[in-house]
Amino acid sequence: MSRLLANLLLLTAACLWGGAFVAQSEAGAWLNPGWFTGLRFALAFLTVLPLGLWEARRARQKLRGVMGLVALAAIFAISSFLQQWALSFTSVTHAGFLTGLYVIFVPVLEMVVLRRAAHPTVWGAALLALAGTWCLGGRISGLGFGDALIIVSAFGFAAQIVLLQHVARHTGRQVAAALAQSAACVLLGSGAGAVMSPLHLSAIYACLPQLLYGGIISGGVAFLLQALCQRHTGATDAAVMLMSESLFAALFAALLLHERLSETGWAGCALLFGALALAQFGPAIWPARRRALL
Repeated sequence: MSRLLANLLLLTAACLWGGAFVAQSEAGAWLNPGWFTGLRFALAFLTVLPLGLWEARRARQKLRGVMGLVALAAIFAISSFLQQWALSFTSVTHAGFLTGLYVIFVPVLEMVVLRRAAHPTVWGAALLALAGTWCLGGRISGLGFGDALIIVSAFGFAAQIVLLQHVARHTGRQVAAALAQSAACVLLGSGAGAVMSPLHLSAIYACLPQLLYGGIISGGVAFLLQALCQRHTGATDAAVMLMSESLFAALFAALLLHERLSETGWAGCALLFGALALAQFGPAIWPARRRALL
């Protein structure tokens, strides 16, 4: 898979995640954060399982790096639960903006943990994307409890992106990574949900469309795309692509929840598209220009 195709598929995943913010927000009226997380990723697990079995049959050797898979799954499950919980206290647009902060956390983690410097244009794209999400979120002046939860979850998603890069390349079993993440969410979410409140079938039926979208489309297809594509592009590059979910979250919120964008918000959209273009084409153009100047 080429880097261009991988980044385009990651952009598709970000679009699907943007729609999931609406589904997650609406489902909060019927299910607590734990039960929604658990049921959502149970559907995601079942969606991806056939591909996982196919991958296991084709594998030439036993699964390696099990501890890395466990760490990846735990980080992802905690971050997903915190994000869902936060949507009980903040808006979809607000949550999308703050989740996008992982575009800054990823290159910092890569530099500190992996001693790997990102391409200068990717750093520029990350900063441009941060400015775009800041405008899109309405230049937030204060942070509430839900905002704090989102920021913590964004850091967790940044760690997941960096770790997934390593796990996918080391194990060669990207579908297994997606399944492990879903399984951890089922365990953590269902456990937390049982503690928070009992589960009623009427609540499941009431938010079935949101569960189906959040589980099959966002939790299954989109996270599978991330696992498959991150093997073929850089972690910081992937973060910038995936961060566009804040743009899609704002657009879906405007269409479905009537959360309107201001002029500043539309300026943020333009900055985000500029960041995506810089992250995609900057690393290819920069060396060529440097050679031309020498």
